[in-house]
Amino acid sequence: MIDKTGKDSKDMQFPAFLASIAHDMKNSLGMLITTIDEIIAGCSSEDCRSKPMFSRLQYESKRVNNNLIQLLTLYRMDKSHYNLNIEYNSVPELLEDAVIQNRPLLEFRNISLRTECQEDLSWFFDRDLIAGVLNNVLNNAYRYANGLITITAGVRDGYLAIDIADDGQGYPDYMLTGSAGSGTINFSTGSTGLGLYFASIVAEMHNNRGKEGYIRTSNCNIGGGGCFSIFLP
Repeated sequence: MIDKTGKDSKDMQFPAFLASIAHDMKNSLGMLITTIDEIIAGCSSEDCRSKPMFSRLQYESKRVNNNLIQLLTLYRMDKSHYNLNIEYNSVPELLEDAVIQNRPLLEFRNISLRTECQEDLSWFFDRDLIAGVLNNVLNNAYRYANGLITITAGVRDGYLAIDIADDGQGYPDYMLTGSAGSGTINFSTGSTGLGLYFASIVAEMHNNRGKEGYIRTSNCNIGGGGCFSIFLP
């Protein structure tokens, strides 16, 4: 059937169809992640020779799950179906939740995770969106860190600044904020830039008194390792 604009109505429904499939995939993947978590919790390296493989499955499944969540959230934003929930939140509690969710995976590779934040620091932001950004960055840092990841939060120039740094080899040039290749797809590494794009959109949705949130990537923190920063007004 052709609508008034001359477009096939089936084509018009295709994005919604893809979103529905992605949602079903996310639900199935969630069940898989729960099963893998239970298997890992019930075995040790001494009595389970397959634990390293299960840990790898755990990492990859969570990474795919994060990507699906980001795609679905972006779809809802595009269709104006996402209601931004700005509330006054405890920043230390936000960071602690991120640590709890990612510590088991990081401990498998003997990666230390350190946080630095004033105990009474609170800020206005959408907790679910910012938590999603932090979890995605930590999940990526797991792949590149050698042994240390730090999360630092504080107020800088009227913004809440949250930095996640690792002691790896740093971001490649095409992923650095402001570089000529920033935001592009890299076929040699398989990077689509989805995580940074999602983080950028989330940051921009936070605005206050004419100020808009933004992100920054750099290589300057732990021995030249990568540093992701998000700034919220």
